[in-house]
Amino acid sequence: MTVGKLHVQADGHVSGPASISYNTPFPTVNGAYGSGAMMGVVMHTMVGNLPGTISIFNNASAQVSAHFGIAQDGHIHQFGPIGKGWIAWAEEAGNPQWYSIEHADNGNPDNPLTNAQLTASAQLVECLSAFAGFPLQISDNVNTKGYGTHDMGGPAWGGHTCPDLPPEHVRSRQRAEILRRAAAIRNPTAGQVGRYLADGTTSLASVAAKSGAKLENILWLTAERSPGGFGPLEAQYFNAGDLNANMPAGMAYWLPG
Repeated sequence: MTVGKLHVQADGHVSGPASISYNTPFPTVNGAYGSGAMMGVVMHTMVGNLPGTISIFNNASAQVSAHFGIAQDGHIHQFGPIGKGWIAWAEEAGNPQWYSIEHADNGNPDNPLTNAQLTASAQLVECLSAFAGFPLQISDNVNTKGYGTHDMGGPAWGGHTCPDLPPEHVRSRQRAEILRRAAAIRNPTAGQVGRYLADGTTSLASVAAKSGAKLENILWLTAERSPGGFGPLEAQYFNAGDLNANMPAGMAYWLPG
């Protein structure tokens, strides 16, 4: 299943078809300003769950934070703005050049990311990659742009094993799947069956043309997969009768194989 793109708004908040909350205060007190060009995203693990992480990141004496946290159910919490020079205190020497995403693990870094976390993380990685211009690729070196891990920074980044434990490195290895999903969000391909959520910037006709699917087949499959009837966004769009108009953000549709 693939979902829609997230976007960075003018005020630095990330928004789109996902469950997202924003820190109060925004940004959290644990952070600073002065970042510039970004190298990529760093995967972190909470060694706990999102409510506890929010509490710690809002404790001024903790002196620690991240840009985002993701719960097991895929809910995203944003701690500070993107594109405003805000620095999260997540990986010491790497703070000015790397975005940071914390993932809940219920206290055990060997717990794999849930399916919902994989999708939410893919949405964020795709969004940040598009915004900052770094590639959707794995990075295991602080000098290589992409999707890295906290432990790759060594002593300069705090000397952590985060986001997981050796020798399995369960969560680090899930970056490949996150990047696969991120690429699918950016460029849906022909034959890629799945449920999609519109991001408000494209029409169903353009989706059909880009994916190689026929409009009538998209309509038929979407209707078939909506046994209780179309939701309000879908009904509004289809009843208007203009499939060249942009679909509203959050509208669900299905692409056939």
